[in-house]
Amino acid sequence: MKRCFTWNCRQGVSVLLALTLLTLFGCSNGGGDKGDGTSDGDDGLYTPTASQAVIYYKREDNNYDGWGLHLWSASGAAFSSSEYISGGETSWSNPLPATGVSSKYGAYYVIDFDSANWSSFNLIMHKGDDKDLGGQDHTYSKATLGDDAFSFSGVGVLYPDPLTSPPVALEGAKAHWLDADLIAYNGSGSVRLYHSANASITVNPATGELSGGETIELTSSSLSDQVKARFPHLASYSAWTLPDSVDAKALLKEQLVVAQFSTGGELRDATQVQTRGALDALYAEAAADAQLGAVTAGATVYKLWAPTAQSVKLKRYDADKNLLSADVMTEDSASGVWTFASDQNDNGRYYRYEVKVYHPQTGGVETFDVTDPYSLSLSANSEYSQVADLNDAALQPSGWSADADPSAYAVAAPEDIIIYETHIRDFSGSDNNGTAAYNGKFLAYTEPGRESMTHLQALKDAGLTHLHLLPAFDIATVDERQGARADLDSTKAEFCALRSAAALCGDTSVTDSATLRSVLEACDPASGCAQALMNDLRALDSFNWGYDPYHYTAPEGGYANEPEGTSRILEFRRMVKALHDMGLNVVMDVVYNHTNDAGAAEKSVLDKIVPGYYQRLNPESGAVENSTCCSNTATEAAMFQKLMEDSLVVWARDYHIDSFRFDLMGHHPKSGIESALAKVRAVRSNVYFYGEGWNFGEVQNDARFVQATQLNMSGSQIGTFTDRLRDAVRGGGPFDSADSLRANQGFANGLYTLPNEFNSGSDTEKATLLGLTDNIRVGMAGNLTDFVLVDASGATNVGANLDYNGQPTAYAKDPADTINYVSKHDNQTLWDNNQYKIATDVSAQDRVRMQLLALSIPLLSQGVPFLHMGSEILRSKSMQRDSYDSGDWFNKVDFSYADNNWNVGLPREDKDGANWPLIQSIIANANAQTSAAQITDAAAIFRDFLRIRSGSKLFRLESAADIKARVDFHNVGSSQIPGLIAMSIDDGTGLTDLDPDHDAIVAIINATGAQQTITVPSASGFQLIDAQASGADPVAAGATSSGDSFTVPALTSAVFVKPQGASQGAGLPVNYDNKDPSAIPPYGATTVYLRGDMNGWSTDTPLTFSSNGDYVATLTLAAGSYGLKIADADWAAINLGGGLTLTPGETAALTADGDNLSLTLTEESQVTFRFNASDKDATTLTVTTTAVTDIN
Repeated sequence: MKRCFTWNCRQGVSVLLALTLLTLFGCSNGGGDKGDGTSDGDDGLYTPTASQAVIYYKREDNNYDGWGLHLWSASGAAFSSSEYISGGETSWSNPLPATGVSSKYGAYYVIDFDSANWSSFNLIMHKGDDKDLGGQDHTYSKATLGDDAFSFSGVGVLYPDPLTSPPVALEGAKAHWLDADLIAYNGSGSVRLYHSANASITVNPATGELSGGETIELTSSSLSDQVKARFPHLASYSAWTLPDSVDAKALLKEQLVVAQFSTGGELRDATQVQTRGALDALYAEAAADAQLGAVTAGATVYKLWAPTAQSVKLKRYDADKNLLSADVMTEDSASGVWTFASDQNDNGRYYRYEVKVYHPQTGGVETFDVTDPYSLSLSANSEYSQVADLNDAALQPSGWSADADPSAYAVAAPEDIIIYETHIRDFSGSDNNGTAAYNGKFLAYTEPGRESMTHLQALKDAGLTHLHLLPAFDIATVDERQGARADLDSTKAEFCALRSAAALCGDTSVTDSATLRSVLEACDPASGCAQALMNDLRALDSFNWGYDPYHYTAPEGGYANEPEGTSRILEFRRMVKALHDMGLNVVMDVVYNHTNDAGAAEKSVLDKIVPGYYQRLNPESGAVENSTCCSNTATEAAMFQKLMEDSLVVWARDYHIDSFRFDLMGHHPKSGIESALAKVRAVRSNVYFYGEGWNFGEVQNDARFVQATQLNMSGSQIGTFTDRLRDAVRGGGPFDSADSLRANQGFANGLYTLPNEFNSGSDTEKATLLGLTDNIRVGMAGNLTDFVLVDASGATNVGANLDYNGQPTAYAKDPADTINYVSKHDNQTLWDNNQYKIATDVSAQDRVRMQLLALSIPLLSQGVPFLHMGSEILRSKSMQRDSYDSGDWFNKVDFSYADNNWNVGLPREDKDGANWPLIQSIIANANAQTSAAQITDAAAIFRDFLRIRSGSKLFRLESAADIKARVDFHNVGSSQIPGLIAMSIDDGTGLTDLDPDHDAIVAIINATGAQQTITVPSASGFQLIDAQASGADPVAAGATSSGDSFTVPALTSAVFVKPQGASQGAGLPVNYDNKDPSAIPPYGATTVYLRGDMNGWSTDTPLTFSSNGDYVATLTLAAGSYGLKIADADWAAINLGGGLTLTPGETAALTADGDNLSLTLTEESQVTFRFNASDKDATTLTVTTTAVTDIN
């Protein structure tokens, strides 16, 4: 998905507006302390022009050095030429500095706009990665704040009027209503719940008095273990209960404030209340089976879940969007579902909901006109929902009913899957021989003769099984109206009609009839010319990756030739049907972890219907969390889980989607992903789930629930992308910058074996390479935690004990748990990454070989290989790191094989400006330029590797047991040839015969710059596989085998097979002679300690690993009783007890996180503690004692 600074991106920010203060203070325009000149002195205020905004920022330390504003256009700005910030959006590394400092109001920042018609923008106050103003993103609304706003360090509110200190006000949302009668809140003394149906509760900023609403006294209580388990991030909170007489459902429709008072009656704190827990407790069970949205079985019934709404109306419109009726809906008090039953079938009718609801973010009772979150069809730009019957024959392409049966194209097991990741616009946007109007659209997939489809057919014929589509559901960031967009073939005149302030529009040397493409082609590729024009264009063009969810269950209109109404449904289905007819499965990239916006923002949907429920909120401030990039969803909420499951079922059942990739899956509960898979498989049995199992943000380390992260999903057969193999092959990591981008070479681009000018072939680089090579070996063996290998030190080890940046390298228990890849849409393409790292004097041809060698690794690995579109034809994005909104110019893929889009301009300055000098030196090297012939050859060689994988089940083993019994590595240990991997896979006698053609396979990957020969003990009768012996790569065809000796050319992956005769013969068994499993410490490098009363519960007594899972410590203890546990230094991964009394000479079974163990000694003794973890799920402790007197 799109990434910006750290983990924060530039879409969907929180709107934090002090509307209560507007009532108290009035409007900020005029009056007060404002001067009438440009500046009224150090004590006064800057008076902005009509095309300026001013933000004041006051710190108690008066130190403003380094504090600046990160600025970008607000949601919706892409559709208006008046919204642009002059000079463009700021980069994270170069924020807008203070214009001046007022001793009275603090530093002030003047923001210039292209026009006086500006209405809003987004901002973050930060210094480096330290963020202030509540640590959140803010939207500045001119309608609410006027032309200046006042802020204070540590306070997450923008105030509309001049203030020298933050007023006493309702602060944050620190109270949490968790159950029908339970509120978690860290308060003491007298704590009360205030409620008001008309949002009349206020705090007087002058007197600190709370007024308005009605009061309920709360009673101090405690959180039960069950509640703590449901809300672990609130486990330390105090608890308060409501009286039994309270009508909780009625209160949840009102403004809610919890206030704390001293014994003398003074207000100590006042905060809003987060209500998600109570809503789940009171409504979720009754609403679980509700069919929401516009239900078209007979007369249409409209259903909306909105339990906090005070009223809801259904507004229906004709085709021209004229209002036909506004009907009052009726609420079911049990479920919170509002219903209106039409007297006819409204198929094709447009509609919206009018929801009257209290919104804690605005502080008022609002009336929102909003689309249906369960929309199945939409008007252009998603302004209106549309009733759609997905069973309507008019919306089904020919043969659609038969297409529901996946047997013609489904794979037998997840390990048989080979995934090719595409973006709908990239895929066909540059085709020259199809219907031009279909380029970059759903319907391009229906034309088999176009270049992109010819390429795809060749991949399928070679073994590709699954086509992955980047988000194709309705998104918020592309204007679907043809006349409102400008693309590369638009003229200067057309572009400038939409963006008159762009620099190009003032350039008289470019004619009005010139296309933007021609302007870009004239740019010096070593300059920032192209990216500057694309920066002006990107808010207006048709391009976006699409990680900006607007409506989860309707196809995106921007990919339809007709975005208005149900045509998008038919066009999407035609695409799916065409791909199925090719024999390909279709994967949909889904983004349920965030929405494009929240609060009262224009493109907020869910948060206008049930405010504060569907979005995950900060537990103190109540602000919408945005660790994903945007407005995080509360994936742990019962009704969001229902929304996700209902949506997925529609895509699987009604659009015949075969697999789903979950963006930032680690922001979902593991249980939620597993539940969704069960629901989806109930309607489409062949579906496979995979996703990004990254562990970060406010949910990190299971802070709110057990996450769907890499380690947690182990054994689920739900795939997670492995960064372990990726980084080892590519070198470095995704957050490298400047010199580290070049210095951090990897296995496939010359680390140690072909060092660049930042490296020297040192012993340190050799050690790094050998460690990375071990990580690759483990990845090729399915990333299994207990796969046994000889590591770089020569020791016998298992995958989980190898290190990856302080984490275990291996985390899988089944090969289907792992997605192996070396390139995808995020970060630099494989080609661009390689150019950063490859030594200057390496030829273009060898660079192509490095690319293919890297791509061969996931294809020769156990698990599920994932391939980035265009990597097989050396795709470049001209060094763009994050191209989510970088347009067609930088994202081009040319399936005519004419070029690979290398060196078409420096990448975006805001993301890669710091890397420009390095990039300029790299693009000046002619060796980085490829030819059409090299691209064509690369595509053919890549298809050979597809044939190799798909041609033998030995590369697609379905169980951990099979992998451990068959897969082995040679050329291992401290004396190995660096840069060479030799893997064998056995299929000989004694094993189930999985490959009737071969008794064994040996795959050798030579990443060095020279031919290498290796001996594989016990090997005999091998020959180069036919796909290479008569394949597209004449160099690989030169690989040879004789007896136990294998010779492979430089920069080549070669696969050798041992042909099977009339019956299964001897293969190449795993070599156990060089391995000693008893020497493997179960906890790897983690030190295990005996912690207890004998050492003050410190880490003074480490247990020493001996063998066979045993850790031992012996010490002399005085007579007495001791409490003790077995633990690691952090009481984290290892914390073992069980509440048992230990008896010397007997073995006790330990329990994770159990109570303390106890040991009583009647005399001074020498005590040996023998802890066994040979089975980490069934650990034991044996204590033996010898009296000291007996020793003496």
